[in-house]
Amino acid sequence: MAGTVVDFETILYEKRAPVAFVTLNRPEKLNALSQQLQAEVRAAFEDAGWADNTIRVIVLKANGRAFSAGFDISGGGGEGGGPPDAHTIRRNFMHGKGFSASGWWDVFWGNPKPIIAQVHGFCIAGGCATASFCDLRVASEDTLFGAPEIRTGGPYIPAVWPWLIGSAKARELLYTGNLIGAEEAHRLGLVNYVVPKEKLDETVEKLALTIAKVPAPTVEYNKKLVNMAYEQMGIRQVIERSLELEAAAMASPGSSAEIAEFNRIRGEQGLNAALSWNAARFAEEDAWFRETRKRT
Repeated sequence: MAGTVVDFETILYEKRAPVAFVTLNRPEKLNALSQQLQAEVRAAFEDAGWADNTIRVIVLKANGRAFSAGFDISGGGGEGGGPPDAHTIRRNFMHGKGFSASGWWDVFWGNPKPIIAQVHGFCIAGGCATASFCDLRVASEDTLFGAPEIRTGGPYIPAVWPWLIGSAKARELLYTGNLIGAEEAHRLGLVNYVVPKEKLDETVEKLALTIAKVPAPTVEYNKKLVNMAYEQMGIRQVIERSLELEAAAMASPGSSAEIAEFNRIRGEQGLNAALSWNAARFAEEDAWFRETRKRT
């Protein structure tokens, strides 16, 4: 079916009624979520969600070898190109910009149309949060999920995980920064379907078209019903509180020798060198966990 393509710089936006496809399109950056990309996703979601009544389902996918490696920290965010400080985080949240769980979350939660995340490759850090904010998730077998950014001190705190995967696993991932594969994510309830990569497009489109055949008001109000159930359990307050926790964590980097050393290496040698230093610290443990998962 022929579709309508809307021009953006960091995403592709195609409407093939009744489904709209929003594709993250920074493959050379592993679809890192820059402020521009976030703004363009927001604009596409607003169009598909409220302005176009022919659209009933939104699919969020990505080009390249990863769904997303997280929020774009390559240019820093704080003064002088360094990591964002508490003031920057609060300012960006108030203006709907990057780094904040709260502002980005509401782009998905408040949309009247269901949003399906079609994920593959790395779905980590803010990318994993983004997929978690969607209504449904379909993953290829090669997908890896997690919050490895906590090993460098943040800035993101995935506050929805206790609801999605339970307290014990949320604590493990948030305390260790470990990654999990697609099958484990499926067992935990984070993912609805796991399929071979060559079946990913077909599976997502079948799911979207099935939802699109249900009367639109029924789907919209069922989404509101599920949202209301989680809001009664306090999810909105926790997400909003996570902003303060992000800011507090980033305001006290001096309290951690590891964060201080990461920032020193980053300042002197660049981000890649700092990430390599940090990865080496966890190499033994990561290898052990990979072998353990194979046995289980």
